[in-house]
Amino acid sequence: MLTEENITLFRTIARKVTLRKGEFFVRENECCQWLGIVESGTLYSYFEDAEGDIIVNELYSKQSVVTSYRSFSTGIPSPAFVKAYSDTVIHVLDKDLYNKLIADRKYLLLFKDILEELYINKCFKETSLVKLKAKERYLECIAARKHIEQDFPQHLIASYLKIRPETLSRLKSLDLHQGRT
Repeated sequence: MLTEENITLFRTIARKVTLRKGEFFVRENECCQWLGIVESGTLYSYFEDAEGDIIVNELYSKQSVVTSYRSFSTGIPSPAFVKAYSDTVIHVLDKDLYNKLIADRKYLLLFKDILEELYINKCFKETSLVKLKAKERYLECIAARKHIEQDFPQHLIASYLKIRPETLSRLKSLDLHQGRT
């Protein structure tokens, strides 16, 4: 997680953007021009499969780093949508300002920490998908993201965990009956 100092530094150089529920931070096949940190609200990143079903690959809430990083860093179109699940305030830097600021050591270190945050989140998710069973993924997710069940509906959480909503419902029910609240 980014330090409060890093978040404050980022906010001093970024501009504030408000997205209403349902608006896009970036759309599939568009180049992502923004790197942001969520101040309030929630977003989710997703792909659409050949049948048009949504496959959630990331959930963003307060203090999350949000971008389609592959697109932001390379200039190629984003493979995913990033959409506001609720009204959201994000502090954003555009690509041009980012490129200017990386010449300054202070900002280079900030961006290093931001990239590490993105990479570590990706690694944890990939590892959990390979090594953990559905229940373990669920428990790890709610331990790491305390408010996820208040921030997002069950079908988005299930998609993020790569399980069916019915499975998530069953896991939550078992969890409650075993004394967890």
